[in-house]
Amino acid sequence: MHSAPYILTKKNSKTCRSTFALSLLCLSLLLSACNNKEAEPTPSQTTQSVELIQQDLVAVKTGNAVQRTTFTGTIRAVNQSSIQAQVTATATSVNAQVGQRVQKGQILVRLNNQDNAARLAQAQANRASAQAQANQARLMMERKQRLLNQGFISQAEYEQSRVDYQTQLENVRAQQANVDIAQKADRDGIITSPISGVITQRQVEPGQTVTAGQTLFEIVDPDQLEIQAKIPSEMQADLKVDSKIEYRIQGNPNLLTAVISRISPIADQASRQIEFFARPNETITSLSIGAFVDGEILSSRQVAGQLIPLDTIRDIQNKPYVWVIRQNKIMKLNVEVLDQRYNDNLAVVRGLEAGDQVSRITFTDADIHKTVSVSQN
Repeated sequence: MHSAPYILTKKNSKTCRSTFALSLLCLSLLLSACNNKEAEPTPSQTTQSVELIQQDLVAVKTGNAVQRTTFTGTIRAVNQSSIQAQVTATATSVNAQVGQRVQKGQILVRLNNQDNAARLAQAQANRASAQAQANQARLMMERKQRLLNQGFISQAEYEQSRVDYQTQLENVRAQQANVDIAQKADRDGIITSPISGVITQRQVEPGQTVTAGQTLFEIVDPDQLEIQAKIPSEMQADLKVDSKIEYRIQGNPNLLTAVISRISPIADQASRQIEFFARPNETITSLSIGAFVDGEILSSRQVAGQLIPLDTIRDIQNKPYVWVIRQNKIMKLNVEVLDQRYNDNLAVVRGLEAGDQVSRITFTDADIHKTVSVSQN
C-alpha cells in the first residue's frame, strides 16, 4: 500500500524536470530575440549626417571694428525762446496761434498799460522842466562871465553861477533816466517775438490779466535742430568735437548720422555725466523736436573681431547667436556684435574661432552635434 504513491511521485518529478528545461529553452530564445532587436539601428541613428552645399557656408575672416559708445538723448531746437510778461497788465489783443510761424520783431500781444503811459508822460514833463531851468542857469552863467570880464562882479559870484548851471544839468540827466525807465515800461506793454520761428505754446488769451514774469509763449526755430545727450564721465575719452555718431529717432526706423558740435566742459555734479550736442547730417522735421534718440558715438579706436554676413546672426537684438560648422559638427554659438555694416551686409563679431564656417541655413536644437557633409555642387 505504500509503494504506489512513491512510483507516482517519481513520475511527477520527471515531468517537472522536462517542463523546467523547456522553459529555460524558451527564455533563452526570447532573450536572444530581444538582443537582436536592440542591436538594430533606430531611424534617428541612421540619419545623424546632414548634407550641405558649399554655398550654404561662409568662412570666418578676421577684421577690425570701430569702437562704439552708446548714448540716449533728445532732439531740440538750437534757437528757442520763452517769452514772459515784464509788467502786470491786461491783454487787449493776442496775435499769434500755436503752430504759426512768426518773424523776429513781430507783435504777439498788446497789454493795457495805461499806468505806465501816464508815468511816461509825467517823466517827460519833469525832464522838460529841468531842461528849461538848465537853459536859464546857462544864460545866467554866460551873463556873469561878461560882467566878470568887465570887472563889475567878483570871481566868487561867477563861480556860484557856474555851479548852479552844473546842478541843473545833473537834474536834467536824472529826469532823462526816469524817462528811459518809463519808456521801457511802456514798451513792455507791446510784446514782440525775439526770434523767427514757430509758436509751440500759448498761455495768454485776450482780456486775461497777466503778471510780471508769467510765461506767455514758447517759440522754437525748426530750421536748426540738434541732438542733446549725455554719457557717463568715465567715457569722456570717446567725446571729441567732430566725432561721428549714428542714431535712430523714436518712431523712425531709419539709421541717421550726425557730428558732435559742442561738449560741456564739466560733468554734472549730481549724475556724473557729461553733456554734448551733435549736428544732424540729414534734414529732420519739426515733429521730431522732443523725441528720444538712441545712438552710438563712433570712436577713432578700433577693435579686432571676425567678419561674417550680418543676415546670418539670429536674435541680434536680444541674445545674438549663429549656427556654425566646427570640425564637421553643427554648433550653436553666442557671439558679441561689435559692428553692423548694413550697406555691406557685414558684421564684426567676437566669439568664433579660426576655421569655423558660419551656416546660412537655420537649424534646430535637435541638430546640434550632428555630422555635416559638404557637397561641392
